[in-house]
Amino acid sequence: MRKTKVLIIISMTLLVFLLGLNLRLNNANAQSNGDSLTIPINFSMLEFGETNGTNENVSSIDIEIPSSSWSLTDIQLNFTDIDLGREVKTIEDQQYGYYSEIFKKNPASKRFGLGMQIILTEATIIHGVYMYGYKTSETTELIDVQLRGYDNENNKPNSTIYRSVNFNVSSDSGWYLQNFSNSISLSAGNYSLVLNGSNIISPSTHYYWAYNDIDPTNPNLHSSEYISQWLDGVQNSPYLYKLIQRTEQSYNPEDINMTIDVDGNLYNITNDLPGSGKVEISNINLPLNQTNLILQVYHNQSVELVFNVSYIVELENYLASPGTLHISETHGNHWSVIPTINPDFSNYTVKFNFPQNWFDVNVLRNDINITGLVDINYTENDIFIPTNLISEGDLWEITACSSKIDFGLDVIRTEFLTGQELKFFISEPWLSGNYTFNLNDPFHDKIYTSNKTLSSESNSFTYIIPSSAIDGDYKAYIYWFNGTDAGVTTQIFVITLPPPPINWSLVVSVIIVVGLTSAISASSYVLIKKNRRKSAARKETVYNRCMDILNLNYLLITEKKSSLNIYDQMFIDKKLNTTLISGFLEAIRSFGLDITGSEEHSQTIKLEYKNSKIIMSDFKNFRIIFIMKDLPSNQFFDSIKALSYEIEEKYGTYLKEFKGNLQPFKNMEELIKKHFGTSFLYPLKVVGTGKTKISTTEKAMIGRAMVSMKKNKSKYCYTTQLMQEKGFNSKDVETIFSLIDKKVFQPII
Repeated sequence: MRKTKVLIIISMTLLVFLLGLNLRLNNANAQSNGDSLTIPINFSMLEFGETNGTNENVSSIDIEIPSSSWSLTDIQLNFTDIDLGREVKTIEDQQYGYYSEIFKKNPASKRFGLGMQIILTEATIIHGVYMYGYKTSETTELIDVQLRGYDNENNKPNSTIYRSVNFNVSSDSGWYLQNFSNSISLSAGNYSLVLNGSNIISPSTHYYWAYNDIDPTNPNLHSSEYISQWLDGVQNSPYLYKLIQRTEQSYNPEDINMTIDVDGNLYNITNDLPGSGKVEISNINLPLNQTNLILQVYHNQSVELVFNVSYIVELENYLASPGTLHISETHGNHWSVIPTINPDFSNYTVKFNFPQNWFDVNVLRNDINITGLVDINYTENDIFIPTNLISEGDLWEITACSSKIDFGLDVIRTEFLTGQELKFFISEPWLSGNYTFNLNDPFHDKIYTSNKTLSSESNSFTYIIPSSAIDGDYKAYIYWFNGTDAGVTTQIFVITLPPPPINWSLVVSVIIVVGLTSAISASSYVLIKKNRRKSAARKETVYNRCMDILNLNYLLITEKKSSLNIYDQMFIDKKLNTTLISGFLEAIRSFGLDITGSEEHSQTIKLEYKNSKIIMSDFKNFRIIFIMKDLPSNQFFDSIKALSYEIEEKYGTYLKEFKGNLQPFKNMEELIKKHFGTSFLYPLKVVGTGKTKISTTEKAMIGRAMVSMKKNKSKYCYTTQLMQEKGFNSKDVETIFSLIDKKVFQPII
């Protein structure tokens, strides 16, 4: 058995060599509409935003920004109510160890209150007070610190209480903050600070407040105490306290050298109205890198300054916008930019500078062309989209065309054998940018691709032709792209199969056995040749079927006698007067019959009119009319015949007795999809595979469909979207048809 196999192989090799000297497989040629390449691109747009607002009662400026990516360009500030902020004003702070006590030892020995004069020389806001004192460790009862009115005649507190808070103190002597929960605004005049223990019950309660009667800072202040009533005030023994206050005096910015810090630069704030100021700063170009813009304000006062400020801030941001560039052999370059435009500000605009070579620029919002509403300046090469056209959630697209840039190839030879290196060069001067080399086989399937940025070392592209390659015309597409321009050039290469190498050591043996095995060898060779032709024919069949579908514009089916439409379907957006067309074609058909003198049972007429090809097929009582971009393949005419027979089978009776009722023909579309595969043109939704057996190739195509729907935010996809990266590929087309047949891809009608 093994010897027989060896003899068969040897004989077949010799026979193929001998026959190969005179025989070559026929090339399978197919029409091509040209290849194309889609390149992802990124452009940058300039967003402009303006925000405004106010900060009240602040000492620095805090402006909220929607995103950290923005840069500050201009700022306008208006200051009002500029005055001093909260300060601690010391009235008396020298302590020598002397204290006045609040206590209740017995009914005859008690002191329930201590009071101290406060003099305000201007309107002042009081927030609290620091007091120097302590309490005994046994003390648990609470007493109050009060801000009271003043008896100017007797220099002692009166009964008016403005604010009151529990005395905050411990058993350690020192300064303690008494913070009023609500500040109080007082006019200039005299007031009293009171330590009030009128509610003391326990003899063990003792509170102490320090005083200075040695060298007081303010000896003219009056202190008083409450025994059974407030005693008249005395001078030269003031209690120790500090006021936490804020005066209401206004300041002009220039009088206090008021400045603002922006990116390390100080800008002067100029006077406006009394107590007000302003500053305008332009061309800042400060990247924020944060969502809060904090600006510090400086001045020459020793205490904090507070103010109200209103602001108008202008910002800009570079918005990265993805898109695509479509380069085709048959038409100019097509650009598409898809920015995500979301208004972060109420006053928000967008500017896009497009390349100088662009023309026919269009702006689409939610798939509606609004080019006439935006400002397109072809002198400055920019598009300006105003605020009133922008709203949250809009879908934007900018499209444009550009002319292809020509470049040449240096091709030394165009004919190669399998196993050889196909090589060519980019002609000088080189265009700077990226080059993509695609090679299509005779059936228009892309079999190789490579990318290159040309350098001084290499301007060539190569491809090692595999021994498994089929012979025929291979087309090379070389695409060039530099970010703003693009072009494509092509070259045909012819690849042929070489004769197999001769093993002379086997020649004698072959001669001996060739007679015995020639029949088997010839059969094996014929089988190989047949399989190659079968594979080529299958590819051509798939290609023709796909192109026939894509060429189809309109389909009409009419009843022959009345020429009335019983079914029609459009495959492009342009409307068609089907009644006018069918009448026109009837007149042409009759004229043709008069010329030919034939009235056959079934006949097909081909007609070319302007850019359309018209196929009209008569069968018994009906006529089928196809309007196409190009004449179809022979397979298409076979499908017309098969459709005609099935229409006659299902609807022949209704057509024979037709009187205008179209109801019986409502399911005609199913026959069209069955015989011509027009589902290929419909939007497709993906449903669960269930128990359907799915191949690895089909799983990959389902995945590609899911990615396309997610990218386009759609519930369906088109077959052209599933093939657009590679162009026509027979395996992809077969896979799509298979998934449609398995009802995994379901057409949306």
